[in-house]
Amino acid sequence: LTIRTGEFFGLLGPNGAGKTTTISMMSTVLLPTEGEISIDGQPLTRKASAQKRKLSVITQEYSMRQDMTMDEVMEYQGRLYGLPRKVMREKTDELLDFVGLTEFRRRTVRHLSGGMKRKLMICRALLIEPEILLLDEPTAGLDPEERVRLRSYIEALAADKIVLITTHITSDVETIADQILLMQQGKLHFAADRATFIAGCGAASLEDAYLRRLHAL
Repeated sequence: LTIRTGEFFGLLGPNGAGKTTTISMMSTVLLPTEGEISIDGQPLTRKASAQKRKLSVITQEYSMRQDMTMDEVMEYQGRLYGLPRKVMREKTDELLDFVGLTEFRRRTVRHLSGGMKRKLMICRALLIEPEILLLDEPTAGLDPEERVRLRSYIEALAADKIVLITTHITSDVETIADQILLMQQGKLHFAADRATFIAGCGAASLEDAYLRRLHAL
């Protein structure tokens, strides 16, 4: 599978299909038992710091300290990546404003709603200006209204990046993904542009196509 800059991929599959494992390998949390992952033709390994700096991951879990404020979460991320303090502050202001969190920036993580935490995780991931953004079930636990808002933020990010989002909720990618991938039992079974994925099996919607193709495996 080859993914190019500016492409938005939706990786669909039921729980247990291997989506999170795939993201974990792409972020080097797990090492592949066979095969290879490369960025710009260079193998991605745990020691390939230059390659790893090109990507950011947004996990299913809220991986932030509960006693930190938004500003502290962003500063901690910036220091980890060696960003100059001025750049860190400017980018933090820009990103929190982009997702509508500026007025809550001094609130600690434990007092944020699920939607706020997701948006803060997006801000943290974007602080280092990654070329590749990996999102693992980013709308998990959100209500329908929060899910719609979060999708609009994700869509706005995709123009100049590689974006890969894993989900079993077809509406998360139905209107924003350029390519749809279907995974089941650790294998990639089908990959096509959104229109082909739907029309190729005579379906009327992405959800219908997803269920039909899943049932046919």
